[in-house]
Amino acid sequence: MTLMHRRPHLLATALACALLAACSGGNEVADLTTVAPAPSSTASAAVTTTDPEPSVVATTEAATTVPDTTVAAPATTAADDGLTGPMFSDALGVKVDSAPGVRTRGDTRQLLPEGLYVHIAWEPDPQDPSVFTVQPDDVAILEAYTNAARTFYAAAMTTRTTAGADFDRYFVDGGAKFDRAFQQAQAGGYVKVLGKGALLRPYVLGDNRTNTEAVVLDCAITHEEWSSGNTTGSEVPAVLGTVATLIQKGGVWIVDTVAEEPAACL
Repeated sequence: MTLMHRRPHLLATALACALLAACSGGNEVADLTTVAPAPSSTASAAVTTTDPEPSVVATTEAATTVPDTTVAAPATTAADDGLTGPMFSDALGVKVDSAPGVRTRGDTRQLLPEGLYVHIAWEPDPQDPSVFTVQPDDVAILEAYTNAARTFYAAAMTTRTTAGADFDRYFVDGGAKFDRAFQQAQAGGYVKVLGKGALLRPYVLGDNRTNTEAVVLDCAITHEEWSSGNTTGSEVPAVLGTVATLIQKGGVWIVDTVAEEPAACL
């Protein structure tokens, strides 16, 4: 048995302006997370490129505290009622039984040993309306988005540059939208830390999908912070909403734009 759950058409309408802004190629682009201006910051958000002072990091509050979401997945297995669903390829990451924030059965992969995970649900979560199941045809799109997100996080935790083949592979612009954020992180001595972990929960917005274009929404649960060396991640999990547009390039899905989108989290 496979259960499918789609976001209503009304949400597509509500997000129309945000998607137009994300696709406009204007001056404001968003980091997947925020370069924090001080070690005490506990939320990740957008970095705008309109700041006239290159040394100043502009932030907005995007993450909302979400208590009681870091429980492990239920002990129930797919064999109990025959529930099945879409699966990522093994090339994406190691399949794990649970991860911080996972409460539904589905496919969960560890993307980075530092604590980055992705989960696609096979069933809705009655306690969390931000959990949406996905269609099998969505997997290639979601895997492309996830590879791009992992590329960002890996760089944010180490080099803080986009000088790497994976940025060219997974982003249309080679990750240029992150250059400013990474430069500011280096200048301030900040590096990304995941603390107790970060869980991506992406799904495709069906109303905006064509054979060559797709929109992915992601309501991540995360303990991440930009740290100057005296913090190890937020103790309290937060939700971080992201919208990404993807296109097919040479028959392969690739991320075109990415921006903060609080409406991705309900």
